[in-house]
Amino acid sequence: MNFFEFLGFNKFMKDTEPDNVLKFPAPKVIAKMPPVQPVKEQPKEHYRVGRRDDGFTTLTLMSDGGGAITLLMNEVACEQLIKMLRATYDKE
Repeated sequence: MNFFEFLGFNKFMKDTEPDNVLKFPAPKVIAKMPPVQPVKEQPKEHYRVGRRDDGFTTLTLMSDGGGAITLLMNEVACEQLIKMLRATYDKE
């Protein structure tokens, strides 16, 4: 008789489990996943031009941090923007 049996703790040291304990299945060996191929970096888009169903032209400017701003322009505003951009050309 050991010390724990002497103190009456042998009832806690049983090798069998009670019937109301859920028994988990034995773990299954799973094959390792193949290494993941790195994603090819896509060229970054800095702006996008489009046209909505209501006739407005959209110019979306995108930043590297994920932010974006979209300009909605009618035909007159588009012509004005083109004129302002052409005014920045070097005259030769």
